[in-house]
Amino acid sequence: MVRENTLAAIDLGTNSFHMIIVRVRENGTFEAIAREKENVRLGSGLEEGGEIDPPAFRRAIECLKRFKMLADNSKAEIRAVATSAMREASNRAEFQAAALKEAGIKIDVISGYEEARLIYFGVLQGLPVFDKKVLLVDIGGGSTEVLVGYRGDILFSKSFKLGAIRLTEKFLKSETLDSSQIRKCKLYVEEIILPFRKIIRDLKPEMIIGSSGTVQATAGIIRAFEGETEERPLNHYTFQSSEFKRARNLILEADTSKKRSKIPGFDSKRSDIIVGGILILDELFQLLDLPEMTVSEFALREGLIYDTIRKWEHFQDLEHSKHLDDIRQKSILNLLVSYTRDQEYARHVAKLALDIFDQLQSVHRLGKEEREYLEASSLLHEIGLFISHSAYHKHSYYLIRNSEAMLGFTWGEIEIIALTARYHRKSSPKSKHREFQRVSPKEQEIVEKLSAILRIASACNRNRQGLIETIKCQIRKNQTIFTLVTNQNYDKSLELWACEEQADAFESAYGMVPLFQ
Repeated sequence: MVRENTLAAIDLGTNSFHMIIVRVRENGTFEAIAREKENVRLGSGLEEGGEIDPPAFRRAIECLKRFKMLADNSKAEIRAVATSAMREASNRAEFQAAALKEAGIKIDVISGYEEARLIYFGVLQGLPVFDKKVLLVDIGGGSTEVLVGYRGDILFSKSFKLGAIRLTEKFLKSETLDSSQIRKCKLYVEEIILPFRKIIRDLKPEMIIGSSGTVQATAGIIRAFEGETEERPLNHYTFQSSEFKRARNLILEADTSKKRSKIPGFDSKRSDIIVGGILILDELFQLLDLPEMTVSEFALREGLIYDTIRKWEHFQDLEHSKHLDDIRQKSILNLLVSYTRDQEYARHVAKLALDIFDQLQSVHRLGKEEREYLEASSLLHEIGLFISHSAYHKHSYYLIRNSEAMLGFTWGEIEIIALTARYHRKSSPKSKHREFQRVSPKEQEIVEKLSAILRIASACNRNRQGLIETIKCQIRKNQTIFTLVTNQNYDKSLELWACEEQADAFESAYGMVPLFQ
Protein backbone atom coordinates (compact mmCIF):
# COMPACT_ATOMS: atom_id res chain seq x y z
CA MET A 1 0.00 0.00 0.00
CA VAL A 2 1.30 3.46 -0.92
CA ARG A 3 1.55 5.75 2.08
CA GLU A 4 -0.36 9.02 2.32
CA ASN A 5 1.56 12.29 2.32
CA THR A 6 0.84 15.93 3.03
CA LEU A 7 2.37 18.47 0.70
CA ALA A 8 2.42 22.28 0.54
CA ALA A 9 3.09 24.29 -2.61
CA ILE A 10 3.99 27.98 -2.39
CA ASP A 11 3.86 30.34 -5.37
CA LEU A 12 5.80 33.59 -4.83
CA GLY A 13 4.18 35.81 -7.44
CA THR A 14 4.91 39.42 -8.28
CA ASN A 15 1.58 40.51 -6.77
CA SER A 16 0.50 37.76 -4.36
CA PHE A 17 1.97 34.81 -2.50
CA HIS A 18 -0.23 31.71 -2.57
CA MET A 19 -0.01 28.45 -0.67
CA ILE A 20 -2.01 25.27 -1.02
CA ILE A 21 -1.74 22.35 1.40
CA VAL A 22 -2.96 19.01 0.10
CA ARG A 23 -3.38 15.46 1.26
CA VAL A 24 -1.99 13.07 -1.34
CA ARG A 25 -4.14 9.98 -1.72
CA GLU A 26 -2.87 6.45 -2.14
CA ASN A 27 -3.47 6.56 -5.90
CA GLY A 28 -1.40 9.74 -6.37
CA THR A 29 -4.34 12.15 -6.67
CA PHE A 30 -4.77 14.89 -4.06
CA GLU A 31 -7.32 16.96 -2.17
CA ALA A 32 -6.80 20.48 -0.83
CA ILE A 33 -7.04 20.86 2.94
CA ALA A 34 -6.00 24.54 3.13
CA ARG A 35 -5.44 27.53 0.86
CA GLU A 36 -3.73 30.80 1.80
CA LYS A 37 -3.16 34.03 -0.11
CA GLU A 38 -1.43 37.30 0.83
CA ASN A 39 -1.04 40.40 -1.32
CA VAL A 40 2.69 40.90 -0.74
CA ARG A 41 3.33 43.09 -3.82
CA LEU A 42 6.87 41.81 -4.16
CA GLY A 43 7.26 43.57 -7.51
CA SER A 44 6.05 46.95 -6.33
CA GLY A 45 8.54 49.57 -7.55
CA LEU A 46 10.82 46.85 -8.92
CA GLU A 47 12.55 47.77 -12.15
CA GLU A 48 14.09 45.09 -14.34
CA GLY A 49 17.49 44.24 -12.94
CA GLY A 50 16.80 46.29 -9.81
CA GLU A 51 16.36 45.25 -6.20
CA ILE A 52 13.33 44.13 -4.26
CA ASP A 53 12.86 47.14 -2.01
CA PRO A 54 13.28 46.67 1.78
CA PRO A 55 9.57 46.96 2.72
CA ALA A 56 8.55 44.37 0.11
CA PHE A 57 11.49 42.19 1.15
CA ARG A 58 10.31 42.17 4.78
CA ARG A 59 6.63 41.66 3.86
CA ALA A 60 7.63 38.64 1.83
CA ILE A 61 9.79 37.06 4.54
CA GLU A 62 7.12 37.57 7.21
CA CYS A 63 4.52 36.02 4.90
CA LEU A 64 6.76 33.00 4.33
CA LYS A 65 7.19 32.58 8.09
CA ARG A 66 3.42 32.39 8.47
CA PHE A 67 3.12 29.95 5.59
CA LYS A 68 5.82 27.76 7.16
CA MET A 69 3.96 27.62 10.48
CA LEU A 70 0.76 26.56 8.73
CA ALA A 71 2.57 23.92 6.68
CA ASP A 72 4.35 22.59 9.78
CA ASN A 73 1.02 22.34 11.60
CA SER A 74 -0.13 20.00 8.83
CA LYS A 75 3.24 18.19 8.79
CA ALA A 76 3.46 19.10 5.11
CA GLU A 77 6.56 18.90 2.94
CA ILE A 78 7.06 22.29 1.27
CA ARG A 79 7.97 23.11 -2.30
CA ALA A 80 8.23 26.81 -3.16
CA VAL A 81 8.82 28.54 -6.48
CA ALA A 82 9.26 32.20 -7.41
CA THR A 83 8.35 33.78 -10.72
CA SER A 84 8.75 37.09 -12.57
CA ALA A 85 9.76 39.52 -9.80
CA MET A 86 12.38 37.17 -8.39
CA ARG A 87 13.67 36.26 -11.85
CA GLU A 88 14.60 39.90 -12.43
CA ALA A 89 15.66 41.03 -8.97
CA SER A 90 19.38 41.70 -8.53
CA ASN A 91 19.13 40.74 -4.83
CA ARG A 92 17.46 37.42 -5.61
CA ALA A 93 20.20 35.40 -3.91
CA GLU A 94 19.95 37.50 -0.74
CA PHE A 95 16.20 36.92 -0.61
CA GLN A 96 16.58 33.18 -1.12
CA ALA A 97 19.19 33.06 1.66
CA ALA A 98 16.94 35.06 4.02
CA ALA A 99 13.94 32.83 3.25
CA LEU A 100 15.97 29.73 4.05
CA LYS A 101 17.51 31.17 7.21
CA GLU A 102 14.47 32.96 8.69
CA ALA A 103 11.56 30.89 7.39
CA GLY A 104 13.25 27.57 6.68
CA ILE A 105 11.93 27.56 3.11
CA LYS A 106 14.07 26.77 0.07
CA ILE A 107 12.91 28.75 -2.95
CA ASP A 108 13.44 27.69 -6.55
CA VAL A 109 13.30 30.49 -9.13
CA ILE A 110 11.68 29.18 -12.30
CA SER A 111 11.74 30.48 -15.86
CA GLY A 112 8.63 31.84 -17.56
CA TYR A 113 8.45 28.72 -19.71
CA GLU A 114 8.63 26.44 -16.69
CA GLU A 115 5.99 28.59 -15.04
CA ALA A 116 3.68 28.12 -18.03
CA ARG A 117 4.28 24.36 -18.02
CA LEU A 118 3.40 24.06 -14.34
CA ILE A 119 0.28 26.21 -14.81
CA TYR A 120 -0.80 23.90 -17.63
CA PHE A 121 -0.32 20.85 -15.43
CA GLY A 122 -2.31 22.61 -12.72
CA VAL A 123 -5.17 23.33 -15.11
CA LEU A 124 -5.23 19.66 -16.10
CA GLN A 125 -5.91 18.77 -12.46
CA GLY A 126 -8.99 21.01 -12.30
CA LEU A 127 -10.60 20.90 -15.75
CA PRO A 128 -11.35 17.89 -17.98
CA VAL A 129 -9.33 19.25 -20.92
CA PHE A 130 -6.52 16.71 -21.32
CA ASP A 131 -7.86 15.61 -24.73
CA LYS A 132 -8.49 19.16 -25.93
CA LYS A 133 -6.04 21.54 -27.61
CA VAL A 134 -6.15 24.45 -25.18
CA LEU A 135 -4.87 28.00 -25.27
CA LEU A 136 -3.89 28.95 -21.73
CA VAL A 137 -3.52 32.57 -20.58
CA ASP A 138 -2.13 33.51 -17.17
CA ILE A 139 -1.71 37.24 -16.46
CA GLY A 140 0.48 37.78 -13.44
CA GLY A 141 1.89 40.86 -11.79
CA GLY A 142 5.14 40.83 -13.75
CA SER A 143 4.62 38.51 -16.71
CA THR A 144 1.98 36.91 -18.86
CA GLU A 145 2.29 33.25 -19.81
CA VAL A 146 0.60 32.07 -22.99
CA LEU A 147 0.67 28.38 -23.85
CA VAL A 148 -0.97 25.99 -26.28
CA GLY A 149 -1.09 22.41 -25.01
CA TYR A 150 -2.57 19.10 -26.08
CA ARG A 151 -2.60 15.82 -24.14
CA GLY A 152 0.13 17.05 -21.80
CA ASP A 153 2.44 18.15 -24.63
CA ILE A 154 3.34 21.82 -25.05
CA LEU A 155 2.88 22.99 -28.64
CA PHE A 156 3.66 26.65 -27.97
CA SER A 157 4.83 28.56 -24.94
CA LYS A 158 5.80 32.18 -24.49
CA SER A 159 6.42 34.26 -21.41
CA PHE A 160 5.73 37.94 -22.14
CA LYS A 161 7.17 40.66 -19.92
CA LEU A 162 3.69 42.05 -19.50
CA GLY A 163 2.00 42.06 -16.12
CA ALA A 164 -0.59 44.00 -14.15
CA ILE A 165 1.97 45.55 -11.80
CA ARG A 166 4.64 46.01 -14.48
CA LEU A 167 2.28 47.98 -16.75
CA THR A 168 0.89 49.98 -13.85
CA GLU A 169 4.41 51.06 -12.87
CA LYS A 170 5.31 51.88 -16.47
CA PHE A 171 2.17 53.61 -17.79
CA LEU A 172 -0.63 53.85 -15.20
CA LYS A 173 0.84 55.25 -11.98
CA SER A 174 -1.21 58.44 -11.69
CA GLU A 175 -4.25 58.41 -9.44
CA THR A 176 -6.56 59.59 -12.23
CA LEU A 177 -6.06 57.83 -15.56
CA ASP A 178 -6.68 59.51 -18.89
CA SER A 179 -7.21 58.10 -22.37
CA SER A 180 -3.66 58.99 -23.44
CA GLN A 181 -2.08 56.76 -20.78
CA ILE A 182 -4.39 53.90 -21.64
CA ARG A 183 -3.71 54.28 -25.38
CA LYS A 184 0.07 54.21 -24.87
CA CYS A 185 -0.19 51.14 -22.68
CA LYS A 186 -2.47 49.39 -25.16
CA LEU A 187 -0.09 50.05 -28.07
CA TYR A 188 2.83 48.75 -26.01
CA VAL A 189 0.99 45.50 -25.25
CA GLU A 190 -0.07 45.08 -28.86
CA GLU A 191 3.50 45.57 -30.11
CA ILE A 192 4.79 42.77 -27.86
CA ILE A 193 2.04 40.22 -28.53
CA LEU A 194 1.44 40.88 -32.26
CA PRO A 195 4.48 38.94 -33.62
CA PHE A 196 3.06 35.73 -32.12
CA ARG A 197 -0.53 36.10 -33.32
CA LYS A 198 -0.17 33.96 -36.45
CA ILE A 199 1.70 31.15 -34.66
CA ILE A 200 -1.02 30.85 -32.01
CA ARG A 201 -3.96 31.18 -34.38
CA ASP A 202 -2.48 28.60 -36.78
CA LEU A 203 -2.46 26.05 -33.93
CA LYS A 204 -6.28 26.36 -33.85
CA PRO A 205 -6.91 25.83 -30.13
CA GLU A 206 -10.29 24.32 -29.30
CA MET A 207 -10.69 25.92 -25.88
CA ILE A 208 -9.43 29.12 -24.23
CA ILE A 209 -8.58 29.00 -20.52
CA GLY A 210 -7.65 31.88 -18.22
CA SER A 211 -6.10 31.12 -14.84
CA SER A 212 -5.07 34.41 -13.28
CA GLY A 213 -6.36 36.98 -10.81
CA THR A 214 -7.21 39.33 -13.68
CA VAL A 215 -9.35 36.66 -15.34
CA GLN A 216 -11.08 35.75 -12.09
CA ALA A 217 -11.73 39.43 -11.28
CA THR A 218 -13.28 39.88 -14.74
CA ALA A 219 -15.44 36.79 -14.24
CA GLY A 220 -16.61 38.18 -10.89
CA ILE A 221 -17.81 41.39 -12.54
CA ILE A 222 -19.60 39.45 -15.29
CA ARG A 223 -21.34 37.29 -12.71
CA ALA A 224 -22.56 40.46 -11.02
CA PHE A 225 -24.10 41.49 -14.38
CA GLU A 226 -26.17 38.32 -14.15
CA GLY A 227 -27.40 39.26 -10.69
CA GLU A 228 -25.25 36.61 -9.01
CA THR A 229 -24.75 37.61 -5.38
CA GLU A 230 -23.76 34.32 -3.79
CA GLU A 231 -20.01 33.63 -3.79
CA ARG A 232 -19.45 30.42 -5.72
CA PRO A 233 -16.33 28.83 -7.20
CA LEU A 234 -15.32 30.28 -10.55
CA ASN A 235 -13.61 27.11 -11.77
CA HIS A 236 -15.04 26.07 -15.15
CA TYR A 237 -17.08 29.29 -15.44
CA THR A 238 -17.15 30.52 -19.05
CA PHE A 239 -17.78 34.07 -20.25
CA GLN A 240 -18.29 35.31 -23.81
CA SER A 241 -16.30 37.94 -25.70
CA SER A 242 -19.26 40.34 -25.57
CA GLU A 243 -19.49 39.93 -21.78
CA PHE A 244 -15.76 40.58 -21.46
CA LYS A 245 -16.06 43.80 -23.47
CA ARG A 246 -18.80 45.04 -21.17
CA ALA A 247 -16.64 44.36 -18.08
CA ARG A 248 -13.62 45.94 -19.78
CA ASN A 249 -15.53 49.12 -20.56
CA LEU A 250 -16.78 49.36 -16.99
CA ILE A 251 -13.22 49.13 -15.66
CA LEU A 252 -11.72 51.61 -18.14
CA GLU A 253 -14.50 54.12 -17.61
CA ALA A 254 -13.71 54.22 -13.88
CA ASP A 255 -10.72 56.57 -14.01
CA THR A 256 -9.68 56.24 -10.36
CA SER A 257 -8.86 53.31 -8.11
CA LYS A 258 -11.64 54.37 -5.73
CA LYS A 259 -14.25 54.23 -8.50
CA ARG A 260 -13.02 50.85 -9.69
CA SER A 261 -13.20 49.43 -6.16
CA LYS A 262 -16.97 50.07 -6.17
CA ILE A 263 -17.68 48.02 -9.30
CA PRO A 264 -20.13 45.23 -8.32
CA GLY A 265 -18.54 41.79 -8.10
CA PHE A 266 -14.99 43.19 -8.21
CA ASP A 267 -12.24 42.40 -5.70
CA SER A 268 -11.28 45.90 -4.51
CA LYS A 269 -7.74 44.75 -3.57
CA ARG A 270 -6.91 44.73 -7.29
CA SER A 271 -8.40 48.13 -8.06
CA ASP A 272 -5.00 49.85 -8.47
CA ILE A 273 -3.58 47.27 -10.91
CA ILE A 274 -6.62 45.87 -12.74
CA VAL A 275 -6.35 48.29 -15.68
CA GLY A 276 -2.96 46.90 -16.69
CA GLY A 277 -4.27 43.35 -16.48
CA ILE A 278 -7.48 44.10 -18.38
CA LEU A 279 -5.53 45.78 -21.23
CA ILE A 280 -3.43 42.63 -21.67
CA LEU A 281 -6.54 40.46 -21.68
CA ASP A 282 -8.24 42.84 -24.12
CA GLU A 283 -5.36 42.64 -26.60
CA LEU A 284 -5.39 38.84 -26.42
CA PHE A 285 -9.15 38.77 -27.07
CA GLN A 286 -8.76 41.12 -30.03
CA LEU A 287 -5.55 39.86 -31.65
CA LEU A 288 -6.47 36.18 -31.32
CA ASP A 289 -10.19 36.75 -32.00
CA LEU A 290 -11.16 34.78 -28.90
CA PRO A 291 -14.88 33.89 -28.76
CA GLU A 292 -14.94 33.05 -25.04
CA MET A 293 -12.78 32.14 -22.06
CA THR A 294 -13.16 29.48 -19.36
CA VAL A 295 -11.84 30.20 -15.86
CA SER A 296 -9.47 27.81 -14.11
CA GLU A 297 -8.94 28.29 -10.38
CA PHE A 298 -6.27 25.62 -10.62
CA ALA A 299 -2.91 27.02 -11.73
CA LEU A 300 0.76 27.10 -10.74
CA ARG A 301 0.29 25.79 -7.20
CA GLU A 302 -1.65 22.72 -8.29
CA GLY A 303 0.82 22.14 -11.11
CA LEU A 304 3.63 22.26 -8.58
CA ILE A 305 1.80 19.71 -6.42
CA TYR A 306 1.33 17.41 -9.40
CA ASP A 307 4.95 17.80 -10.49
CA THR A 308 6.21 16.98 -7.00
CA ILE A 309 4.00 13.91 -6.64
CA ARG A 310 5.22 12.74 -10.04
CA LYS A 311 8.81 12.86 -8.80
CA TRP A 312 8.14 10.92 -5.61
CA GLU A 313 9.61 7.48 -6.07
CA HIS A 314 6.62 5.57 -4.68
CA PHE A 315 4.24 7.21 -7.17
CA GLN A 316 6.35 6.94 -10.30
CA ASP A 317 4.72 3.76 -11.59
CA LEU A 318 1.16 4.94 -11.15
CA GLU A 319 -0.85 5.06 -14.37
CA HIS A 320 -2.16 8.60 -13.78
CA SER A 321 1.25 10.21 -14.25
CA LYS A 322 2.67 8.28 -17.18
CA HIS A 323 1.43 10.69 -19.84
CA LEU A 324 3.34 13.63 -18.33
CA ASP A 325 6.34 12.29 -16.46
CA ASP A 326 8.91 12.42 -19.27
CA ILE A 327 8.89 16.20 -19.85
CA ARG A 328 12.45 16.69 -18.54
CA GLN A 329 13.78 13.87 -20.69
CA LYS A 330 12.00 15.27 -23.75
CA SER A 331 13.51 18.70 -23.09
CA ILE A 332 17.05 17.32 -23.02
CA LEU A 333 16.54 15.15 -26.11
CA ASN A 334 15.08 18.09 -28.05
CA LEU A 335 18.20 20.14 -27.30
CA LEU A 336 20.42 17.19 -28.18
CA VAL A 337 18.75 16.74 -31.56
CA SER A 338 18.76 20.49 -32.27
CA TYR A 339 22.42 21.23 -31.53
CA THR A 340 24.49 18.02 -31.44
CA ARG A 341 26.18 16.73 -34.55
CA ASP A 342 27.31 13.46 -32.96
CA GLN A 343 24.47 12.10 -30.86
CA GLU A 344 25.97 8.61 -30.52
CA TYR A 345 29.12 10.10 -29.00
CA ALA A 346 27.09 12.12 -26.49
CA ARG A 347 24.96 9.12 -25.53
CA HIS A 348 28.04 6.96 -24.94
CA VAL A 349 29.69 9.63 -22.80
CA ALA A 350 26.46 9.81 -20.76
CA LYS A 351 26.50 6.03 -20.30
CA LEU A 352 30.11 6.07 -19.08
CA ALA A 353 29.42 9.00 -16.75
CA LEU A 354 26.47 7.20 -15.16
CA ASP A 355 28.54 4.00 -14.83
CA ILE A 356 31.08 5.99 -12.79
CA PHE A 357 28.41 7.84 -10.79
CA ASP A 358 26.67 4.63 -9.73
CA GLN A 359 29.91 2.96 -8.61
CA LEU A 360 31.09 6.00 -6.63
CA GLN A 361 27.82 6.38 -4.69
CA SER A 362 29.53 5.74 -1.36
CA VAL A 363 32.05 8.48 -2.10
CA HIS A 364 30.03 11.33 -3.58
CA ARG A 365 26.80 10.58 -1.60
CA LEU A 366 24.69 12.28 -4.25
CA GLY A 367 21.17 11.18 -5.14
CA LYS A 368 18.78 10.51 -7.95
CA GLU A 369 18.32 14.18 -8.91
CA GLU A 370 22.08 14.78 -9.17
CA ARG A 371 22.33 11.65 -11.32
CA GLU A 372 19.77 13.20 -13.65
CA TYR A 373 21.77 16.45 -13.79
CA LEU A 374 24.88 14.46 -14.75
CA GLU A 375 23.04 12.61 -17.50
CA ALA A 376 21.64 15.86 -18.91
CA SER A 377 24.99 17.67 -18.88
CA SER A 378 26.73 14.62 -20.40
CA LEU A 379 24.27 14.51 -23.28
CA LEU A 380 24.56 18.27 -23.86
CA HIS A 381 28.21 18.98 -23.04
CA GLU A 382 29.18 19.45 -26.71
CA ILE A 383 26.25 21.48 -27.99
CA GLY A 384 28.46 24.59 -27.90
CA LEU A 385 30.18 23.23 -31.04
CA PHE A 386 27.06 24.43 -32.85
CA ILE A 387 28.39 27.96 -32.34
CA SER A 388 32.16 27.51 -32.53
CA HIS A 389 34.89 25.01 -31.69
CA SER A 390 36.85 27.69 -29.88
CA ALA A 391 35.86 27.67 -26.18
CA TYR A 392 32.87 25.52 -27.06
CA HIS A 393 32.43 24.44 -23.43
CA LYS A 394 31.51 28.05 -22.62
CA HIS A 395 29.09 28.13 -25.54
CA SER A 396 27.52 24.91 -24.20
CA TYR A 397 27.03 26.64 -20.86
CA TYR A 398 25.33 29.61 -22.54
CA LEU A 399 23.00 27.49 -24.70
CA ILE A 400 21.89 25.29 -21.81
CA ARG A 401 21.46 28.14 -19.36
CA ASN A 402 19.48 30.33 -21.74
CA SER A 403 17.51 27.77 -23.72
CA GLU A 404 13.75 28.07 -23.64
CA ALA A 405 13.57 24.30 -24.16
CA MET A 406 14.69 23.31 -20.65
CA LEU A 407 11.14 22.57 -19.51
CA GLY A 408 10.71 20.70 -16.25
CA PHE A 409 13.84 22.12 -14.62
CA THR A 410 14.14 25.00 -12.16
CA TRP A 411 16.67 27.77 -12.74
CA GLY A 412 18.89 26.30 -10.04
CA GLU A 413 18.84 22.89 -11.70
CA ILE A 414 19.54 24.38 -15.13
CA GLU A 415 22.49 26.29 -13.67
CA ILE A 416 23.99 23.08 -12.24
CA ILE A 417 23.55 21.25 -15.55
CA ALA A 418 25.03 24.15 -17.53
CA LEU A 419 28.01 24.53 -15.21
CA THR A 420 28.73 20.79 -15.22
CA ALA A 421 28.85 20.89 -19.02
CA ARG A 422 30.96 24.06 -18.97
CA TYR A 423 33.60 22.45 -16.72
CA HIS A 424 33.95 19.16 -18.61
CA ARG A 425 37.22 20.46 -20.13
CA LYS A 426 39.87 23.17 -19.75
CA SER A 427 39.85 25.01 -16.41
CA SER A 428 38.25 23.30 -13.43
CA PRO A 429 35.68 25.27 -11.35
CA LYS A 430 37.18 28.33 -9.63
CA SER A 431 35.64 30.74 -7.15
CA LYS A 432 36.75 33.71 -9.27
CA HIS A 433 34.59 32.57 -12.21
CA ARG A 434 31.51 34.78 -12.29
CA GLU A 435 29.12 32.04 -13.41
CA PHE A 436 30.40 29.72 -10.64
CA GLN A 437 29.82 32.45 -8.06
CA ARG A 438 26.12 32.53 -8.92
CA VAL A 439 25.40 29.21 -7.19
CA SER A 440 25.49 28.34 -3.50
CA PRO A 441 28.44 26.52 -1.86
CA LYS A 442 26.42 23.30 -1.78
CA GLU A 443 25.63 23.59 -5.49
CA GLN A 444 29.28 24.40 -6.21
CA GLU A 445 30.26 21.12 -4.55
CA ILE A 446 27.75 19.25 -6.72
CA VAL A 447 29.14 20.87 -9.87
CA GLU A 448 32.71 19.98 -8.86
CA LYS A 449 31.83 16.34 -8.28
CA LEU A 450 29.68 15.92 -11.39
CA SER A 451 32.05 17.75 -13.73
CA ALA A 452 34.98 15.64 -12.49
CA ILE A 453 33.07 12.51 -13.49
CA LEU A 454 32.09 14.01 -16.85
CA ARG A 455 35.73 14.87 -17.55
CA ILE A 456 36.74 11.24 -17.15
CA ALA A 457 33.77 9.91 -19.15
CA SER A 458 34.56 12.30 -21.99
CA ALA A 459 38.25 11.35 -21.90
CA CYS A 460 37.30 7.67 -22.11
CA ASN A 461 35.53 8.29 -25.41
CA ARG A 462 38.38 10.30 -26.90
CA ASN A 463 38.34 8.10 -29.98
CA ARG A 464 34.63 8.99 -30.44
CA GLN A 465 33.85 5.40 -31.46
CA GLY A 466 32.67 4.00 -28.13
CA LEU A 467 35.49 1.47 -27.93
CA ILE A 468 35.74 1.85 -24.14
CA GLU A 469 32.59 -0.10 -23.30
CA THR A 470 32.49 0.67 -19.60
CA ILE A 471 34.61 1.78 -16.65
CA LYS A 472 35.11 -0.30 -13.51
CA CYS A 473 35.76 1.69 -10.34
CA GLN A 474 37.50 0.36 -7.26
CA ILE A 475 37.93 2.40 -4.07
CA ARG A 476 40.99 1.85 -1.89
CA LYS A 477 41.47 4.20 1.06
CA ASN A 478 42.50 7.50 -0.56
CA GLN A 479 42.62 6.12 -4.11
CA THR A 480 40.11 5.40 -6.84
CA ILE A 481 41.18 2.94 -9.52
CA PHE A 482 39.48 3.34 -12.90
CA THR A 483 39.75 0.32 -15.21
CA LEU A 484 38.86 1.06 -18.82
CA VAL A 485 37.11 -2.01 -20.22
CA THR A 486 37.08 -2.95 -23.91
CA ASN A 487 36.26 -6.26 -25.59
CA GLN A 488 38.41 -5.48 -28.58
CA ASN A 489 42.14 -5.63 -29.03
CA TYR A 490 42.30 -1.87 -28.72
CA ASP A 491 45.24 0.23 -27.58
CA LYS A 492 43.83 2.39 -24.76
CA SER A 493 46.87 4.66 -24.54
CA LEU A 494 45.08 7.71 -25.98
CA GLU A 495 42.22 7.40 -23.47
CA LEU A 496 44.59 6.70 -20.56
CA TRP A 497 46.56 9.83 -21.43
CA ALA A 498 43.34 11.88 -21.71
CA CYS A 499 42.18 10.57 -18.30
CA GLU A 500 45.48 11.50 -16.66
CA GLU A 501 44.92 15.04 -17.91
CA GLN A 502 41.76 15.16 -15.78
CA ALA A 503 43.27 13.64 -12.63
CA ASP A 504 43.75 16.95 -10.78
CA ALA A 505 40.08 17.94 -11.13
CA PHE A 506 38.95 14.59 -9.72
CA GLU A 507 41.40 14.73 -6.81
CA SER A 508 40.32 18.29 -5.99
CA ALA A 509 36.61 17.35 -5.99
CA TYR A 510 36.87 14.05 -4.11
CA GLY A 511 40.10 14.26 -2.11
CA MET A 512 41.17 10.96 -3.65
CA VAL A 513 43.99 10.15 -6.07
CA PRO A 514 42.66 8.62 -9.32
CA LEU A 515 44.60 5.81 -11.01
CA PHE A 516 43.79 4.72 -14.54
CA GLN A 517 44.48 1.34 -16.11
